[in-house]
Amino acid sequence: MNELIEAYIDFDGVMVDTIRVTYKMMEELGISLADKESVFNFYSKLNWAELLMNIEVINKAFENIKMLEESGIYRLNILTTINSLQEMIAKVNFVRSRNQKINILFVPKGKEKYEVVDPKNAILVDDYGNNVKGWIKNGGIGFKFTNQKSEDYNTIESLDELLSNRCLTLVKKAC
Repeated sequence: MNELIEAYIDFDGVMVDTIRVTYKMMEELGISLADKESVFNFYSKLNWAELLMNIEVINKAFENIKMLEESGIYRLNILTTINSLQEMIAKVNFVRSRNQKINILFVPKGKEKYEVVDPKNAILVDDYGNNVKGWIKNGGIGFKFTNQKSEDYNTIESLDELLSNRCLTLVKKAC
């Protein structure tokens, strides 16, 4: 029996559209994304449960996760940065209402994803390029989640692409 490939999926901006929505909220409040302290304060005080009640799931993320789980190729995990305990609880409740089995791992603000889990021969799907760069630099396989083609990254715009021949070839070559 083949060993499952460890795959980590970012939550914000890959599974749900929290990035676009919260950036718009900050813009309306006059918070500059360059002001890291104000951005952290915004996210740490945000009512995450309320935000997630009305958020759009991106490209059938939960259906695609189920398909990936059933493929027998990947062991899936959600790997998400958090700014507060309240955010963590809201994300757990949101995910569990749609998927009871998937592991959910949290990265405290200020730590890198590759510092929290071992990226060696594991996949990260993330919309933030610096997370993907750090993951690859530390022995992992990175896919930037975007609808823009890139010279710098392997890109996907839907999680079901992890079952495509293109992605499977890249993953098998790296492992």
